[in-house]
Amino acid sequence: MPSAQHQWLLLWALRKMAHDGFRVVARDGDLPQGGLWNRLPSSRRLEMHRPDAWADDLHHAIALAEAKTIDDVDTEHTRSQLSSFARYIHGSSVGSRLYIAVPRTAARFLDHVLESLHLAGSPRIRRLHIPDCLLGHR
Repeated sequence: MPSAQHQWLLLWALRKMAHDGFRVVARDGDLPQGGLWNRLPSSRRLEMHRPDAWADDLHHAIALAEAKTIDDVDTEHTRSQLSSFARYIHGSSVGSRLYIAVPRTAARFLDHVLESLHLAGSPRIRRLHIPDCLLGHR
């Protein structure tokens, strides 16, 4: 079961995806203030992993979202997930994106992970550094 902080991070990622023109079609777990998004089905698996959320747009681009708490950013599981999702995004249509939401205090850990995966600076990856004060307690 995802933590409350994880679900708040995911909510911020979904808001950004929607703002960027994507239509959220699946998500995992109920979101605080998720409204109609809480009625959506669970995301489907890609390779061995299930993204926290899935979206599409009118131009056949897709967007995936991952939320990572500070304790979950720099792990082998996260590296495996991000590698799988990045391969999928880079093999998809031009506007496809991977959104990664982390607490602002975890930004340097995300930098390290993306650098180690050779994904730093990818124009298809959207990093969201959410102020910790907006995430409630761990």
